Amino acid sequence: MSPDGDSEGDESPAPSWLPGTRARAAVGISLSQVRHYRVRSVLSVVGIALGVVLVVSLAGLGYGLTTTGDEAIDYLDHDLWATSGQVELNPAGIGGVANPIPQAHRTTEEFESNERVRDAQALAFQTVYVSDSPSNFDTIAGVGLTGNGSRVVGGGGFSTGDVHYANGSYDGPMTHEIFIDERTAERYDVGVNDTLYVGGTIYQAERNEFRIVGVTRSFSRFLGVPTVAVHLSELHEVSGTTGSDRASIVGVSLAEGYGTERSQRALEREYADFDFRTNDEQVGAIIGRQASVLAGAGTLVLLAVVAGIALVLNTLALVVYHQREALAAMKAVGMRGRTLGVMVGTQGVLFGLVGGAVGCLLVPPLVSVVNGFVADLTGFTELIKTPLWLYGVGLGLALSMGTLGSLVAGWRAASIDPLAVLSRQ
Repeated sequence: MSPDGDSEGDESPAPSWLPGTRARAAVGISLSQVRHYRVRSVLSVVGIALGVVLVVSLAGLGYGLTTTGDEAIDYLDHDLWATSGQVELNPAGIGGVANPIPQAHRTTEEFESNERVRDAQALAFQTVYVSDSPSNFDTIAGVGLTGNGSRVVGGGGFSTGDVHYANGSYDGPMTHEIFIDERTAERYDVGVNDTLYVGGTIYQAERNEFRIVGVTRSFSRFLGVPTVAVHLSELHEVSGTTGSDRASIVGVSLAEGYGTERSQRALEREYADFDFRTNDEQVGAIIGRQASVLAGAGTLVLLAVVAGIALVLNTLALVVYHQREALAAMKAVGMRGRTLGVMVGTQGVLFGLVGGAVGCLLVPPLVSVVNGFVADLTGFTELIKTPLWLYGVGLGLALSMGTLGSLVAGWRAASIDPLAVLSRQ
């Protein structure tokens, strides 16, 4: 290497567009060092790429949770959601879920008598036994709903309303109609007009055959698992829970001309035993239960960023340390400290660019694999969503990590004292 900074041997030529002979020489030397110290260079790129992958994918998880919740609520097509306590697990009871709202049919009728309410629909959730034959039952999420279900299942809904309820006597005819989701249809290879055996217990399931009247994603998007949906009273009938007519939540659609926020406050004053949530608040309640997941994801993001920055800083610090004699000699013969800083700092920027590009290329296949796995388990087909702007964030982060490393390393290179270093030799 010549005193004026020109490179020799395997050193790469500097890009011709760089201004000034010194700057071009500094960048040329920097590129040759990246080639020479391959292991360190690769480690730096890998560290930044890992940080980008974690940041983009985990940010995509948070974005996906929020938008998936919005989509799930939109599928059910209501303006407000009335709750009366938490839906809790009840392992000792049939169905495994303690639904908090009693007298669901009467509650929906009471809501519908209010001038602000166009219609109301109670939903109950529990596990049920399902099979395409009177044996070999699986457990699937069962949904019971009042009315004919046309607002949430699409099309015409059930052929009639919940006639089996019969004003609380439960002696009306059972329609034995059922809606299923796509995964349930695939599991049993069934479709419209085929039948499934369903019950809250195996005994009841063996004796209750339901005809499939439609396939809908509404409830599987809301619950995130395979689902079957029947009239609420029929779900209670096949579960032996007709006494209290319980439900989990009541969806409320407002009459034309009534605003959501005012109606929410008015209904809460009138029905003091219920909390009324807007769609956004209901989504927030769902996402709020995932707070620990999001907090853990945030911690991983922070650790990934810190680890990436530390790796770049350490690599460039080693470059400066191992080449301190050469850098001191260059400075002693007249090379400016700023030129030395550019020479070392260029490596950090290069690491950031390459690491960011590699990380962004790795994200799509990784997200595809994870989403496929999650879809098999929960039914959410796009739990992790990575819009283009997230990749921009990832690239910006990678450049920031590389630039920070380059600034620190460049400062160390520029501040070398030639006399102090060379006098030790």
